Amino acid sequence: MIKFFRHIRQRLLSENKFGKYLTYAIGEIILVVIGILMALQINNWNESRKENALAKNYYHRLISDLKADKAYANRYISRVDSSLVLYDNYRKSYKKPNLSLAEIVQNLGTNDVLTLDLEFKTKTIETLINTGDLQILNPKIMDVITEYNGSKNQIEILARDNNKDVNDLLKNCAYKGGVLLNIENYPNQPELFKKLDFDDRIPDLIIAFESYVIWKQAVNRTSIKELTKINKTADSIIEIINLELKK
Repeated sequence: MIKFFRHIRQRLLSENKFGKYLTYAIGEIILVVIGILMALQINNWNESRKENALAKNYYHRLISDLKADKAYANRYISRVDSSLVLYDNYRKSYKKPNLSLAEIVQNLGTNDVLTLDLEFKTKTIETLINTGDLQILNPKIMDVITEYNGSKNQIEILARDNNKDVNDLLKNCAYKGGVLLNIENYPNQPELFKKLDFDDRIPDLIIAFESYVIWKQAVNRTSIKELTKINKTADSIIEIINLELKK
């Protein structure tokens, strides 16, 4: 094709048809420009198609992650809710009149003393942010998942800080005589019971342990509240993404 055009140009020049040559040259330039523009358009179309396919893949991954986040949040809520039930049952134990100190200590021991770490495992949003692929998503979706990711991070930080405070209170309780929670082991050891001054230490233990369980349950209620918000946000984002996929 290039040889063909070159042959035409040479023939026009050799015949001293400069005007026709100029017209032809301009036409040839226009054809080249059109060819370049078409090539760019095709390239842009291909890139757009690849970008749309990548975005669609991310949308499906985000939906999967959001569902996984919800399942994890629900498991966490169920776990801390069980702890709250134990605490409520413990509080009800005080309705029995004239409890002995030994009974009170035993009732304290029915509380859940374990703290539960909170850490979401899904990573698609982090991948989008780290790779810069976040920009290929619908701007509305980009905004809501960025805000959602920030909320998740804040909840994890809050839970970690709260658990540290709770564990510090539990340590203080142990220093006050946490061994008393196993008080049922000692009735047949009156001499040991006397030497350890259990009777004098029990009030301090009760106060320390009460501080621990009260703070822990306040933390649990906060976790349930924040995770419930996360679940609602996840549902709304899933709905937005599904609408985008239907376009």
